[in-house]
Amino acid sequence: MRAQIAAACAEADGLQEDRLLNTDVEGLVGYFLEKYEVTVPTLDRAGMEGSHHEREFEHFDIWDKRTIMVPGEAYDFEVPFTGEPSIFKMQPNAYDTSPPLAVVAGKTLRFTVAGRTLAPEAVKQQVDMLLDSIEKYLLWHQSMWASYPDQLSREVRQRIEVRSARLLHQKGSVAALSGLGIKIKEKPGDARTFVPPVVKQKVQPQLPPMKPSRPPEPTLDKAVYENILGIVRGAGRSIEQSSSRTRSLDEESLRDMFLVPLNAHFGNATGEAFNVTGKTDILIRHETGNIFVAEFKIWGGEKRFIATIDQLLGYLSWRDTRTAIVMFNRNAGFSGVVAKMRELVKTHVNYVNGPVRLDETSDSYTFSLPQDKDRHITIALLAFDLGVKP
Repeated sequence: MRAQIAAACAEADGLQEDRLLNTDVEGLVGYFLEKYEVTVPTLDRAGMEGSHHEREFEHFDIWDKRTIMVPGEAYDFEVPFTGEPSIFKMQPNAYDTSPPLAVVAGKTLRFTVAGRTLAPEAVKQQVDMLLDSIEKYLLWHQSMWASYPDQLSREVRQRIEVRSARLLHQKGSVAALSGLGIKIKEKPGDARTFVPPVVKQKVQPQLPPMKPSRPPEPTLDKAVYENILGIVRGAGRSIEQSSSRTRSLDEESLRDMFLVPLNAHFGNATGEAFNVTGKTDILIRHETGNIFVAEFKIWGGEKRFIATIDQLLGYLSWRDTRTAIVMFNRNAGFSGVVAKMRELVKTHVNYVNGPVRLDETSDSYTFSLPQDKDRHITIALLAFDLGVKP
């Protein structure tokens, strides 16, 4: 049992980085459960066959105290079974002093009943006693192996999650080093995903130009904005790879999963925060100003997508210039949905230019504010596929 679990964990440790980071954890655990499954054998009594032979057999002479060969007869039986043959060669945790004896040959058990003269009832009794004893041992094995799937899945999942976290941490360090101006070669198969650094970031806003008529408010530095988008994209990718239960959450619950990493890095991200004309899904404030505004939606077609842009623009003040729309897809054909959104963005009345490609399913665009056509803002459109909902 330990050898099976160790082999599965070793294979999990040897998975390629892109395979590990871009495959659903539950799917990987299911794969290892199936590959390293151990099925306790089950006898097919109805399929048993026997053959009769005239044969000499060993007989112990109690008078001479020796074994001699005497003429007699024998029945050779074969009983098919399903399951793992090597189980028959193992001693379960529970056992007695008279273990059954038979020969394992492929997927059959072979044994012989022999004697000088054999009555049918006696042969049947010996066969039943042997098979009952074998099945008693198999029941003990079933009890012993009952906890094996849980142990296997728990240890494999732990190996996968620990290694995934370690790889993401390493990729975060690589991204941070790249941000310091040191170019790192991309490895073949690396996912083109910005992985946020694990070190908590301090927002360093920049003041806008001074105007006598308006008090200065902070705006978001481009590097910090890209860092926020990286955190959102990293969290989105994690949700894509999560269990079906996580991917089936509603909009509000999905949004709340992004608040955890954002607060871990910036400490002041809030959900359902009131801003200008309504409540936006995520708002990051700095002192008295807003530095990041985002809306989270599940794809519901063209009209709802355009309405989402209108909704976001309606929440923005003149100083809210760095924003995002996070769109979750539960429809078939995710590539088509991404392509449709990229077309629709350009049809909006406030669209100015773009896209600037961020990754395969994420772009940023320049828009104008409805209340001031000369005021330009950035909207990042980040799309994530949650799979087709059953």
